[in-house]
Amino acid sequence: MKKKITIRDNNIKSFYRKIYYYRILRMFKAKFILDKNTKLDKESKNIVKNILNILNSKTRREKYELIHDYTCEYLDNEFINKNVCGFKNDMCSCNREKDKKYQVSSCCESLKTRIVCEKFDSKKKTCSIQSIGCKLFICPHLRKKGIRYPIRKIPYLKYFLSPRQKAICITSIFQGKEITVNKFLRPYKMP
Repeated sequence: MKKKITIRDNNIKSFYRKIYYYRILRMFKAKFILDKNTKLDKESKNIVKNILNILNSKTRREKYELIHDYTCEYLDNEFINKNVCGFKNDMCSCNREKDKKYQVSSCCESLKTRIVCEKFDSKKKTCSIQSIGCKLFICPHLRKKGIRYPIRKIPYLKYFLSPRQKAICITSIFQGKEITVNKFLRPYKMP
């Protein structure tokens, strides 16, 4: 019989503190449920539901795929809703402040070589893959303004990944979900 753990308003703070222990309970077939009457704002409720989905996942692969998807969705929402890059007329704030001859169309284009990432569709202005490494990348212009998205601030990465897996997130630029998840699942080998 599965043990049911219900998350309510009165235990939401302790829930975040105990996620590590809940990950262990998951091995003993605990089922995590969010109380319907929980009074959280929409964004917080969505994050808690996603964390519960990760805790309730059946396999390790499914768990890491959910972490990857939720992280990409979280970062997309942050950048789009807050307009972090300051897009106006298809130009980011960095490009508007630069000299015309040094402008690039996006972070997916190299300033030195003028080569656009092969995964970027310039007509649709979208990427064909979801890459955590690309999503975590913050250009130097935004970093000078103090805009950062460190792993410890992204709940799905903070609570569920080991230090090695966090390093994989940062270094997996231009790599899709399948490659990144396979790296998460690969056991660490000592050199």
